[in-house]
Amino acid sequence: MSNFLNQRSRATLVSSFFLFLILLGCILWPWFCAALIWQKSTINYPIISLSNHTRMKIPAIIHQTWRDENTIPSNWQQASNTCRSLHPNYEYRFWTDAAGRRLIEKEFPCLLSTYDSYPYDIQRADVIRLIVLYVFGGIYLDLDVICLKPLDQLREYEFILPKTMPAGLSNDVIIAQPKHPFLLQLLNNLPKANRNYLTKYATVMFSTGPMYITHEASNYVNHSSIDVLSQDLYGKYTHNSTRSLFKHLKASSWHGNDAALVKWIYRRRIILLLLLAVSVASALALIYLEVISGSSAEANKEKAKDSSNTAGERVGAGIDYVKDKCEEAGHAASKEVNKQKAIH
Repeated sequence: MSNFLNQRSRATLVSSFFLFLILLGCILWPWFCAALIWQKSTINYPIISLSNHTRMKIPAIIHQTWRDENTIPSNWQQASNTCRSLHPNYEYRFWTDAAGRRLIEKEFPCLLSTYDSYPYDIQRADVIRLIVLYVFGGIYLDLDVICLKPLDQLREYEFILPKTMPAGLSNDVIIAQPKHPFLLQLLNNLPKANRNYLTKYATVMFSTGPMYITHEASNYVNHSSIDVLSQDLYGKYTHNSTRSLFKHLKASSWHGNDAALVKWIYRRRIILLLLLAVSVASALALIYLEVISGSSAEANKEKAKDSSNTAGERVGAGIDYVKDKCEEAGHAASKEVNKQKAIH
């Protein structure tokens, strides 16, 4: 009974350990990919410099999006008003989820099934900003972005993305001319990136968010047409900079924390891979020991069975021997009795 319990305990231990390895691999795999992608994003994109604008390539349109017009948080509405007041001659377009979907249905019907399949609203918001910029061009701003200065000087570039921390590109501010080929690449590759990465954060980041943007930018052939808004102009990670064009309410500050985790994993990737290798080796060793232990137990069982059979045969032989001797003694006694009777 104790041997059975020991074998069962070992089997449970091995199974639990393998389940742990599978779970660990599923959790770490997206972040290893993220770390590698962000490492690639250190490509030296052109950093914009502010100068007197001469030729405007970007239309004077500000785009913003939210699920509807009635549920915008008041502080976000105030942030939006700062951008509108600094650009009185700009066209302002506010896109609800319903309006964005109609635009996709009209301009990119092939993306409609992908758009509808997204489990999170933020994914649809990420796609809407790409669609409106591809169709109309202009300046897209998240609602939690406060404008500190006019953005006219940025309109002489073709495509601008901000540099985020600790690495990579963000999508809360995008400035683009209409029909830019990088926007087309982003839209065309959305179906391939539409996967579930176990957690909401990873799923959003890899399928439509900054990680998706960074990955596509790293693979984009014409890097020179993508300009990067430096961190001092971006203003998200600088304080009291006189050069900042924006101030951020940081409604998505979770991005920075998780990005730091990705960077931490990348810096320790060798150690983590070694730990994973040791864990796999340990699991294989446990399986080997379990197999050897099982084989030994089976062999001992067969040996005990053979010994039992041998002992049984010996006992049977002894009984037969005694029986034969008893019969011989009985025959001898009968002969002696008959002999005595004959004498008398």
